[in-house]
Amino acid sequence: MTFWILAGVMSVLALAFVLVPIVKPGMGRKPLLIGGLAVVIPLAAVLAYQQLGTPAAVTQMPMPPMPPMTSGAMPPGHPDKGMMNMDLGQLADKLAEKLKTQPDNADGWALLARTYVEVKRHKESLPAFEKAAALLPRDPHLLADYADALAMSNGGKFDKKSQELVEQALKLDPLNVKALMLKATVAFNGKDYPTAIAAWEKILTVPGLDAETTKQSRGSIEEAKRLMAPGK
Repeated sequence: MTFWILAGVMSVLALAFVLVPIVKPGMGRKPLLIGGLAVVIPLAAVLAYQQLGTPAAVTQMPMPPMPPMTSGAMPPGHPDKGMMNMDLGQLADKLAEKLKTQPDNADGWALLARTYVEVKRHKESLPAFEKAAALLPRDPHLLADYADALAMSNGGKFDKKSQELVEQALKLDPLNVKALMLKATVAFNGKDYPTAIAAWEKILTVPGLDAETTKQSRGSIEEAKRLMAPGK
């Protein structure tokens, strides 16, 4: 029962995140709107669209008995990753249609861009990122995400524009972890190991850095130092 209650609550929240900036664009920016995308939007797309198509359906889902599940299995009725991506892509397309009538909705464009990235439609995310960045030129997180999407759409290669976006993000926020990661990656790929090490070391000074990023940064520093050693 707890599973369905949590699923219903998260679905309602996710739908609100999508609808509020579209229906009420004049109410100002909502910082939490974009940050919640990766966690709540995929779940909302699945649960809301798989039901009757109404908000009430989300809270009226049946609660079937839970049979024993094998390792890695999903709960009954839970779609696989491919289904989740399909529904999220449909949600993005609907959002894109709404934004045609609201070209100045900055949060909407940013949400659309990140949704396309979530379903690996990187090239389609670029026009949305461009519009969002024009409306929010001082958002370092957005600029870093834009740079990453540009690189992903270019086979993982950072062109001049993507590198400029990284630098812009770091000017606005010198401790932006994603921008520092991207800068380190660009430098490492170009065999500019001192610059890469400096970026990773700066990441380690960020307050509250999570354990995984800390481990990754330290490992990357060691690898760069190894490659800098004589004879390498």
